[in-house]
Amino acid sequence: MARRRPNRRAIKLHYSYTSEEAARTLGVCKGTIRRMLKDGLPHLTDQRPYLILGADLRDFLTSRKKPKQRCELHQCFCFRCQEPKAAAGGMVDYMPRTALSGQISAICEDCGTIMHKAFSAAKLALLERRAEVSFPHGQPRLSDRGKPRGNDHFNKELQA
Repeated sequence: MARRRPNRRAIKLHYSYTSEEAARTLGVCKGTIRRMLKDGLPHLTDQRPYLILGADLRDFLTSRKKPKQRCELHQCFCFRCQEPKAAAGGMVDYMPRTALSGQISAICEDCGTIMHKAFSAAKLALLERRAEVSFPHGQPRLSDRGKPRGNDHFNKELQA
């Protein structure tokens, strides 16, 4: 089952939440809120049920959020290594999708996993300075071939 990230923007800053209300607002289980309380989420313990201030809840979730990892021009994100990696041997394949964009494919230099990244055709010249870019051709499509052959074998049987 996929992990679900709590929606921090649903939290009202000037509102106090019980653990059940916080769980309902974030769309997570009550056990998740209890785990957050054990991990250091500030809460008011003067009375029962414990109250969690909205500003504290949002700050706690923001502090736990991982920073985004930006890929450089010649890098792709490797899902096995969980970080941006350069292509093995500096070799990248570019497959055009439209006239303005395409997809680059490369092999991770550390683990050998195939990595993909959407790429703009306008930046191809910059990429060619950093890596060796190849333009592989796939199998021809039926629409790319010339005039299709007709069923002329039916006519031969009738003539014989």
